[in-house]
Amino acid sequence: MDPGLRRDDGSSSMTLFLSLLSSLLPLYGLIGLGFFAGRVLKADRQTIAHVLIFIFMPAVIFGFVAGLDLRPEYAALPVIVYILTALVTFAFLHIGRLVYGDGRANLLALCAGMGNTGYFGLPLVLLLFEERWVGVYMFMLLGVSLFEATLGYYIAARGAFTVRESLRKLARFPSLYAVFAGLAVNLSGTELPALFLTYWGYFKGCYVVLGMMLIGVALASARGMVLAPRFLGLAFAGKFLAWTVLAFGFIEIDRVFLGFFTPEIHALFMILAIVPPAANITAFAAQMDLRPEKAAATVLVGTVAALFYIPAVLVLGGFVH
Repeated sequence: MDPGLRRDDGSSSMTLFLSLLSSLLPLYGLIGLGFFAGRVLKADRQTIAHVLIFIFMPAVIFGFVAGLDLRPEYAALPVIVYILTALVTFAFLHIGRLVYGDGRANLLALCAGMGNTGYFGLPLVLLLFEERWVGVYMFMLLGVSLFEATLGYYIAARGAFTVRESLRKLARFPSLYAVFAGLAVNLSGTELPALFLTYWGYFKGCYVVLGMMLIGVALASARGMVLAPRFLGLAFAGKFLAWTVLAFGFIEIDRVFLGFFTPEIHALFMILAIVPPAANITAFAAQMDLRPEKAAATVLVGTVAALFYIPAVLVLGGFVH
């Protein structure tokens, strides 16, 4: 096991699998609560999506960006993450346009390119790594956050609106400004007050809970859930297969030729690459009325599949032992 990862003597792939399973079960419980809220309490998914995108998401992003440890040697990580996310997303946007020719192409691109790096990835990092590496993972997430706040939101908007309307919605997307505001605070050396950090902790918790519950709410509001095998196959070919191949390629190039990053960062990068489709996709799809039931089904099935896929990749790839 790499020295930066937490370990127990005699650990095995089965031990790792069971540890991941126990850490992920609460997320499934939140999805179930969301289903109950949607089916019994008649919770409105559109309202929850707006609250997530326009209130909780910018607050959470601002806090993370403002508090990052901006070490020079890590500066390339969010750029690499942003570029690879864009490559997978636009590749499957093109494939989706060839296969569907309508808004499903935009949804396919988001499901293939955007991973659940926060709700799903962060608990894995906390479980597997020493605390000092968690901050590095947070810095890598800057690339994800910036993509979601720019091209990700634009692609979601383009599935239902014209170019001009999409650009207007992008300009009003608060997380875009939260990223730059957080960077300004970070680079200025300003310390966030303790009161802000207290309430920011509340916002993070609410963001995770509401984000996962939104999946269940969307499923509950679906008029007969229909799993589309072709769409699921294409989405998972992007999110699991294409992302894994690209991540392995990047890691091997660095191992053999560059030597910029440590084995711990390689493992962090792989975790970021192999998480299931992002729960934020459900919020985007609900807000844009971009087939939210199909988005929720894809995220849910992908989350279940990741329970087995993530331990297999980490163990077989030699990232943990």
